[in-house]
Formats: sequence, C-alpha cells, structure tokens
Amino acid sequence: MNFSVIRGADTSWGKSFAKALAAENRHLILIGTKEALLEALVREIVRKYRVLVHYLVADDADTGSIIAACEKINDRFEVDLLINYAETGFHQRLEDYDIRTLDRKLKTNHASGILYLHQLLPNLLLHAHAQVIDLWHCPQPVPAWEQALLTFNKRFAEHLNSELNEAGLVIHSVALPGYTAPESGERVAAILEDVMSGTAEKRLLTR
Repeated sequence: MNFSVIRGADTSWGKSFAKALAAENRHLILIGTKEALLEALVREIVRKYRVLVHYLVADDADTGSIIAACEKINDRFEVDLLINYAETGFHQRLEDYDIRTLDRKLKTNHASGILYLHQLLPNLLLHAHAQVIDLWHCPQPVPAWEQALLTFNKRFAEHLNSELNEAGLVIHSVALPGYTAPESGERVAAILEDVMSGTAEKRLLTR
C-alpha cells in the first residue's frame, strides 16, 4: 500500500493539496508543525474519503526533527509521492532579521526540502514510478537574493532529476502563483494534473 507524503499540510495550500490527493483515493501522510490543525484535517478527510491518513509533527528548522519524522515514515510506510511544499518570502529586509530568526527562515524556506528528499529517497526509489513535487509559494515579490536561492533549488532539482530518471523517479520543481491562498479545490487539482503531466513547468516555473 503506497502513501503520499505532504509536507506543510497545516498550511492553506498544503491542506488543499491533501484533499485533492484524497479525492484521487491516495493514502496520505501529513507533515506540519501545528498538531491541532493536522488532527482536524485528518478528521475532515476520513469523513469524506475512504483513504488512510496519518500525520506527523515536525519542525522544518530542526534537522533532528525532520530525520525523526522521515525515519518513522520509512519504517512504517511505502511512499511513492512526496509533495515538498515550502512557503518562501521575507517580510523584512535581510539586515533587519536577528540571526536566530534568519537561521530558522532560511532552513525552513530553502534548506529543509532537500533534507526531506534525501531522507525519503531510498523509500521513493523502491517504486517504479515515484514522483517528487517541489512546490514553492511566495505571496509577494521576492528580492533578487532570494530569487537566486529559488533558482539554485530549481537547478539542483533538475540535475538530480536527470541522474535519478533511469531509476524511475521524476522530480518536478514549480512555483505556485503568488496568491495568499488557493482559489479552490479544482484549481489545486488542476495544478497537480499539470505538474504530473509535465505541462506546469512551462506555465508556473519561478518567475
């Protein structure tokens, strides 16, 4: 029995992606920081869809927390899809952040996605048609220096995708439109369909 892992499931976009996948009868593992929101989402999904849903609480700024969550997944579940959702964007000038806050934001927004992929990669590679979807969402224009980070992550995904393609793993890296929240479940389902069919990169890639 295969599961889809959704990182950031306690966000508006993450919740919408979880429900869109449940509508496709996919079993889910939800990851987020807010346990109460994850529990509520689990209840909402299992009331409406006949799928299995589990959740894990993880701190994306804490390497140990990510590793622990992924170890639980790898020990108990088979995973053929990772939705690697991250919210980017800095609301202050870079120099106005204290070092601890900046460290957390950089780890959460840009570094943790690579760690999730690394930790779940052996599990994903067990499946002939596994997919990883890196989703970047920023509700506001990003400064040039952060755009460079997003471009780096996209290029990294492209190179990794080319190396792992023969193993059957496909990695997509797209930027979501700059809305503060998803417009509708149909919109999210359409984005998923576009990504998996390979057409989303042409229309949604990082600006």
